[in-house]
Amino acid sequence: MFVSISEPMPSHPYMYSYIDKSGEVIIDASKYQAAGDFSDGLAAVASVDGRWGFIDKSGKEVIRPQFEQALGFSEGLAGVSIGGLWGFIDKTGRVVIEPQFGVVNAFSEGIAVVMKVAQLKSRPTGTNQHVTEAELGADALVSLRRRRGRTSEAQQSAEVLLIDRTGQAVLALRLDEVQLNIYEGARFSEGLIDAYDCATGKIGFIDRRGEFVIKPRYSQAAPFSEGLARVAVEEHSEEKIGFIDREGNFKIAPKFNTDGDFRRNSTNFSDGLASLTENLRPTVTEESRFVYLNKKGEIVLHTSFFYAGRFSEGRASVFDESRSKWGFIDRAGMVVIPLRYDSVSDFSEGLASVVILTN
Repeated sequence: MFVSISEPMPSHPYMYSYIDKSGEVIIDASKYQAAGDFSDGLAAVASVDGRWGFIDKSGKEVIRPQFEQALGFSEGLAGVSIGGLWGFIDKTGRVVIEPQFGVVNAFSEGIAVVMKVAQLKSRPTGTNQHVTEAELGADALVSLRRRRGRTSEAQQSAEVLLIDRTGQAVLALRLDEVQLNIYEGARFSEGLIDAYDCATGKIGFIDRRGEFVIKPRYSQAAPFSEGLARVAVEEHSEEKIGFIDREGNFKIAPKFNTDGDFRRNSTNFSDGLASLTENLRPTVTEESRFVYLNKKGEIVLHTSFFYAGRFSEGRASVFDESRSKWGFIDRAGMVVIPLRYDSVSDFSEGLASVVILTN
């Protein structure tokens, strides 16, 4: 699995590997042109010919690269693209839900959000894969705005479905009524999913019946995590974020201004902390520097980084704009894995994928 110095280097400009929480390389994935997170013990990887398969934690290919695109495994199933349509496979590589969808998302709480259209005439730029801001790298540290509320001609007749693990639809939603965040990892979390109400132009949270249990009143929202959901409201033409509970009550008041960039400039709670920065009119944090909040809304950790991601397994990815490199910090804010990578993912199941550009 490891490439020796005498072997030819891969033709693509990216050198992928998987590291542990000490920064040691555990899997050399340099022969692949892309490598996803580990989940359910497997990680999606793309071969040099662009086909996707899966490796285990020893680096062994357990499902050979054969798919046009692939998501990570979740709850024993992974979305894969075959012939331009998406379905799901099990961990043996067997297709268990036939390719029939234009867009799919990973299973969560027994449900996957998918989109079915008669003819998919246009799609947003990019691939249907789950990527974090960290995985996208420095060039992608720009606004990741929600696409909800904007539908193409083809999508106007599309149905967004909630399917179970057998592929059966348990709920159908029309895009001209309620929209989910289908292109950026829509998923149920703690029994709810954030949804855009076309009638009001606001976002709330619906249950599996499709009913709003938290009324649509927010300009932005993210899934629940650790009992709280990150939301944004508009005040005097400025977008302020805070955190609500399952009754829709603010547990952390919306006082942080994220410069209209909800996705890039804040994260959900993870390991008891959430990160954010204020870029437009700094009132609480230092301009262009990330801090971490506890669940009381108190700033408990200041960083010197242009970007700081969510904590996962005691590590958080950070980006230094002066060096244009990524590394990892611990919960004390100490750099524990040096800033030397051109792109990183969050830690998952003890490993993180990292990238070094070769040219």
